[in-house]
Amino acid sequence: MNRKDSHKPLSSSHQEDVSQQRNDNSAGQNHVFVPADNVLLTVDEVAEILRVPRSWVYSHQDQLPTVRLGRYERFRRSEIDLFLDQQKAC
Repeated sequence: MNRKDSHKPLSSSHQEDVSQQRNDNSAGQNHVFVPADNVLLTVDEVAEILRVPRSWVYSHQDQLPTVRLGRYERFRRSEIDLFLDQQKAC
């Protein structure tokens, strides 16, 4: 393939093949098992678990244990569960 060909759009059949390969790989053995309590959650997932609006999670970030990944804020499931247990004790 020469340089000019590399900028041509891919055919839809080629795109479907690539998509299928990704799906095959995602169902394959390339995934690492992560215990449920070590899973990193997004703000939306934490809001869903706590059954609060997303804005509540953002406004209480100083109280919630967070993991900072560059500009992304994540939460460990185990620490969210611990946070909830501590709230019951109050």
